[in-house]
Amino acid sequence: MKIANLQNAEKLNAAQRRRLYASCQYIDGLLCQMELAFHQEDSLSPFPRYVNDLNPAEMNQMEDQIRGIREQLLKTLAWQGMKPESPSIPATRAALTGLTFIDMTIDELSPRHLRGCGAVPEGAADGLNRVVHDLRSAAGAMESYLRKEMANREDELKEG
Repeated sequence: MKIANLQNAEKLNAAQRRRLYASCQYIDGLLCQMELAFHQEDSLSPFPRYVNDLNPAEMNQMEDQIRGIREQLLKTLAWQGMKPESPSIPATRAALTGLTFIDMTIDELSPRHLRGCGAVPEGAADGLNRVVHDLRSAAGAMESYLRKEMANREDELKEG
């Protein structure tokens, strides 16, 4: 889509502009997912989902294509006098939210929850409790670190 004359662009109504913005944002999110798939081998995940089957030249081409689509998204927004909002959600908040869901998921591994899938063998209950404890400890350490660093940062801001 080539946006020719920005000065003479007729404005969409507010609902249409929100839809245009949301669609551009959604497209960018899908591009982010593609980038994740293309760079899965850079992740430390023990559960990789994607195998990158592109050679380096094809990867460069895909990255150029993604850049081109993103440039077009920006032109599309500019056509209506809009631009992307600045990021506003701290990464630490996203991490803490993720840790909350991780904690709930860990809890669901306990023997009392797994009974909903059938009787838990007696010999496995202690192992499950250990798994829950170990995972909770690891996630709790991450949460403690994040909260401590956030508190230190807030203290520095107050002092500075």
